[in-house]
Amino acid sequence: MILYKRHRQDCQYRNGAGKDRDHSHRCLCTVWVEWNAKGKQQRHPVRDNAGQPTSSWSEAEKLASQNVGETGNPSVATKAAAVTVADAIATFLKHKEGHWQSTTLAKAKLTLQRLQEFCDSQGITLLADVDTKALDNWKLEWTFKSPIAKRNNQERVRAFFRRCFELGDIPKNPTLLWEKVKVKNLGLNVNPLEPKEYAALLKAVDHVKAITPTQTVRVKALMQLQRWSGLSLVDAVCLSKDELVEAGGVYRVVTERQKTEASINNVIPSDVAKLLLEAKNGNPEYFFWTGTSTPKSAVSYFDKLYRKVFKQAKIPTDGKLSHRFRHTFSVELLKAGVDIRKVSKALGHSSVTITERYYAKWNKAQQDLLDSDLTGAWGKR
Repeated sequence: MILYKRHRQDCQYRNGAGKDRDHSHRCLCTVWVEWNAKGKQQRHPVRDNAGQPTSSWSEAEKLASQNVGETGNPSVATKAAAVTVADAIATFLKHKEGHWQSTTLAKAKLTLQRLQEFCDSQGITLLADVDTKALDNWKLEWTFKSPIAKRNNQERVRAFFRRCFELGDIPKNPTLLWEKVKVKNLGLNVNPLEPKEYAALLKAVDHVKAITPTQTVRVKALMQLQRWSGLSLVDAVCLSKDELVEAGGVYRVVTERQKTEASINNVIPSDVAKLLLEAKNGNPEYFFWTGTSTPKSAVSYFDKLYRKVFKQAKIPTDGKLSHRFRHTFSVELLKAGVDIRKVSKALGHSSVTITERYYAKWNKAQQDLLDSDLTGAWGKR
């Protein structure tokens, strides 16, 4: 059995050598214990009677000597099945592979890679040792310029620890005390197309030299599908032909959003449905996707075509162009007086709060109710 200090990145003894580094008694880094069990090296932090890692060398020696059992293994180290940060991250990502789209999964991998790097720098191996204080210190190192990026990164971390807590890998969730990152003026990023702009885009498709006649039909069909169904680009591109349902001459899109797994069941104009059916695609299962590439690659392909069309129509190409069709769908419904809860369902949002965050200022139905209440109150003066 060997006791040693596992020095944090900022510890003055971290770059030392041999005994000066491994057996320094003066720093506040955690004391670890190492022993051999059935031919395998075991390493764990020494914990006090309250279950907390100790930095006191004398206390660690006492605890280790008191807890050496008949086999010579110090039971003070931790429970045998303690979960490491690395193992927890691998388990989480493996689970999410079947639930999240590739772009969301890639962002989660990047976030958790940063978490792993932070834990390594602090000498934290076990997941149970990642407490709120440690995570707060990590957040101070974040350099995200956008509040949205900071909020999204934080939510991915919270999702990870929430899952770990539910699995029983940690006794409590260290992110429970985290406050939500406030993001103001999200509605300013919503830029629906004006009717003239939408018409100009459909017309411009015919005049982009880099787009073939076959691509022209496909791009027009995709744009109109997004405009009249409210689908995001990835959901529209990956729409399968059996997800366009016809009954009594009425066509509807029945699918699930890749991002939220929310159900979509939206009626679309019959001329848009017929245009979809006319669009040629090499894969008989999908309207637009080849089925051989990744959804991310397919989205990138059509996004590039969109940019050429926007440029031809002399419409600014800033931001996420495909979302302008989705925004147009939402805003036009709200301007027509459709209840925002119904719009939220049509969009496949996980909560109406998200819909309100983006589209509150176009919520005509809610404003009409408020106006009615206010004018009604005037008569009681």
